[in-house]
Amino acid sequence: MSRGYRVRMGAPNWRPVTYHDAAKQVETADAIEMDVGVLEILPEAEMTALLREELAAAGWSKGQDGSMTRNSGAVEVTLSPDGRTVTARAAASRQVTSRATSEAQAASRLEEAGKRAERDLAEEVARRLGAQEGEIRGELQAALQKVYVQALRQKAASMGQIESVHEGRGADGELELTIKVRV
Repeated sequence: MSRGYRVRMGAPNWRPVTYHDAAKQVETADAIEMDVGVLEILPEAEMTALLREELAAAGWSKGQDGSMTRNSGAVEVTLSPDGRTVTARAAASRQVTSRATSEAQAASRLEEAGKRAERDLAEEVARRLGAQEGEIRGELQAALQKVYVQALRQKAASMGQIESVHEGRGADGELELTIKVRV
């Protein structure tokens, strides 16, 4: 024997759900500052001028305030106007969004997502700076070495007549400069 059943279904009692979207821009920046320790073979102003010439030859651009700048990927490197410090700066930004069924929940989610994004961006920026620091220091050392050679030649010329100049590399790979001057 079988029985028949009748099921009545009414119209669904659904309510439309309203979503609230929230968004904000998260930005972070970091910098490394390095002292440029220039030996005073010549007066400080002359040494700084020689350093600026070397950096310009290496592709650095001159700023209106006397600073010099170059970009290395996402890192901007700047020689201060007085020539005593080099600052490497990196920055990053990201758009963060959230969606929820209430404005308060959307704002709360946005705040959490913003904090996570700030931490991630800070790590990324620090990683970029760390990766570039060695290259920046190497570039500065190479420029300073050329500045010292040029300054020593100028200093020797001011002391008397230069008889000979010998440039070479020592056993340890360091530059050796011998200047004979007749006084």
